Amino acid sequence: MAKSVKDSLDPNLLHMFNQLPGCWGCKDTDSVFVYANHEYGKIIGVEHHLDCVGRTDFDMPSPTIECAESFREQDHQVILSEKRMRVLDIHPYSDGNWRAHLFTKMPWRNEENEVVGTIFSGIELKDTAILEVGHWICRAAGLNDQQQKSFSLDLHRQKVQINTRESEVLFLLLYGKKPQYIAKVLNVSVKTVENYVIKLREKFNANSKNELIDLALDLGFGSHIPESMLTSQLSIILKE
Repeated sequence: MAKSVKDSLDPNLLHMFNQLPGCWGCKDTDSVFVYANHEYGKIIGVEHHLDCVGRTDFDMPSPTIECAESFREQDHQVILSEKRMRVLDIHPYSDGNWRAHLFTKMPWRNEENEVVGTIFSGIELKDTAILEVGHWICRAAGLNDQQQKSFSLDLHRQKVQINTRESEVLFLLLYGKKPQYIAKVLNVSVKTVENYVIKLREKFNANSKNELIDLALDLGFGSHIPESMLTSQLSIILKE
């Protein structure tokens, strides 16, 4: 299937699409790559981006193969639900550098409106790029429209001083994750996570977890990925 679809793609359209920023491509229903653009091929470590075609995430020359099973499960979920998915990915890539990306995965439909795979696109979250995802962090945290208006990126405010583990817990809270998930990712007990949340509420002078999230976003913590988290691979599905 991969080769036949690839050969049917209009070269002029591909030339136009390949000028778009970010990583993007498409896979069939078995999560086999049908196409990947130059930027994706570069970070994943293939000699030419079309070398991705016919491979799966398990076959890439990149440390991201550690999360290949998660990628396949996400593809399967998108295909079954026929709904888009947003994923925060933190991985080391073929050049040895760690990167954080915000990926969107969508059902890929043919002319008969049948789902024949998935389409993915992603932007790297660095410097100015990460500031653009504040809205999605708010959505992930379950904040309503009125609460989102308080989101600010005034990084010159006096920030609350938190330690490394607290910053990791807060980061995952802002992405809408429950204590059970956070405990699994950080390899600690749920009780330990709950204790960190209590400490964070004290430091932010917050009366509830929701108020903690609101205050943290207001102080700009939503634009910061703890450096300590750029050592463990993560692929987090965000709430819509």
